[in-house]
Amino acid sequence: MSGYSPARLTAMTVWLVGAAVGGTGPLLLMAAPIAPQSQHPVKMLTLNPLDVLYVFLGGGGNSLALVRTDEIVLVDAKQPGFGRAVLETVQAVSDRPITKMILTHAHTDHTGGIGELPNLTEIIAHENTKAIMEKMPAFAGKNAKLLPTRTMKDRLSLFDGPDRMELYYFGAGHTNGDLVVVWPTKRVAYLGDLFPAKAAPVIDTANGGSGVAFPQTLNRVVSELKGVVRVISGHEQGLGTERSSNAASVDISTPQTFLWNDLIEYADFNRDFLAAVQASMKTGQTATQAASTLKLPDKYRNYDLAQAKANVEVIYKELGGR
Repeated sequence: MSGYSPARLTAMTVWLVGAAVGGTGPLLLMAAPIAPQSQHPVKMLTLNPLDVLYVFLGGGGNSLALVRTDEIVLVDAKQPGFGRAVLETVQAVSDRPITKMILTHAHTDHTGGIGELPNLTEIIAHENTKAIMEKMPAFAGKNAKLLPTRTMKDRLSLFDGPDRMELYYFGAGHTNGDLVVVWPTKRVAYLGDLFPAKAAPVIDTANGGSGVAFPQTLNRVVSELKGVVRVISGHEQGLGTERSSNAASVDISTPQTFLWNDLIEYADFNRDFLAAVQASMKTGQTATQAASTLKLPDKYRNYDLAQAKANVEVIYKELGGR
């Protein structure tokens, strides 16, 4: 349940592009076209060409892959039909198997491709995410084998050295099981649909999501995480590549990712959104009236507010309004 429609690509291409984290300019790498068997296109970007962390755009939610010496760790599996596309795309840079999967939450645009990854030996998620997935038809019967095999509550550390990953749970937001995945040595964080894009988020109250808790959770993220420079959102809007004006016979591209200040702004957006709704409640407005008169600071003028009305209604219901 994303509420977002990432642009689909006409062909699957592995974009080996990137700028060193903290660097001031692009590093130039070729883009290599791939001819996959899958009919579902995705696009893979390196976050740092000197490293082994990749982001996959398209096909529902974003995914990230860490290529280790003996395995590949994948974060989120996209929607059904795109797991194979991810598998074929990552084979352009490594013949190692995808053995570990980390799920930021339960929605099928982030979990639907799990069954297309034949070498998985471990699936990690928050305990609440597993509980949600156990109720989903997609993971019933013979597909119960695709449920998380390892769960966490507040924090989980994986690996040592440059591959180290830290998984955090800061509280309810999009659902009640949203994980934040951090690569400390790479100074990168992935927030799944806690930061879907510069947009009003989808709040899945049926699965523990909360419009009141959302800004509190994001405030914990920005207050407690240290050293992060780049932030990957849950969906493609705002990410991608820009064609270099110097490109000739090859594509030379610069990755566009969000930065830490973008996440701070997004936390502010959700806080200001909640405050605006609460102010409307105090004046006696109904949820419908509050949504139609919603006013936010001008710095959010380019945000996608397609979910705003729904979120006003969620907050009113949580706070006992009409």
